[in-house]
Amino acid sequence: MIRECTENDMEMVTAYLQDEPYGRMILTAVNRFGFTERFQTVYVDVASTEDGEVKLNGVYLFLYRNIILLCKENHVDIDFLEQWMGISAPDKVAGRKDNVNIVSWLLTDYKLETGAADPMITDADGTAADWLSGAEYEGEWAVLTREG
Repeated sequence: MIRECTENDMEMVTAYLQDEPYGRMILTAVNRFGFTERFQTVYVDVASTEDGEVKLNGVYLFLYRNIILLCKENHVDIDFLEQWMGISAPDKVAGRKDNVNIVSWLLTDYKLETGAADPMITDADGTAADWLSGAEYEGEWAVLTREG
């Protein structure tokens, strides 16, 4: 089940995101702006396990006109993204290659770049969000960018 993230999810989200550069970037945005800014929305994909625990399957950050996602077991909810993108198509989608590759099925007119060290996330004005750059975010990013 995908739902909007709240402060009550912070501990679970932090534990899930802290180990990978994609997750650390999402965490930086969450720590900087929280869950109530209108230009940033965080969604979590949660499921209940057989023993009643809550399992986190993925985190989706919608920041300005960018999507940064991390689904560790590659359980990207394509139906959720398709619905969301029907409302507002992003300028950029960034994350792990296996995750972004799934999103590329929806955004066939976007250019896919793999192996990028920095996804170069932009703010509302299209200016690089420098606060999301640095060694802690370097990794094997895949980035889908709107062409034209």
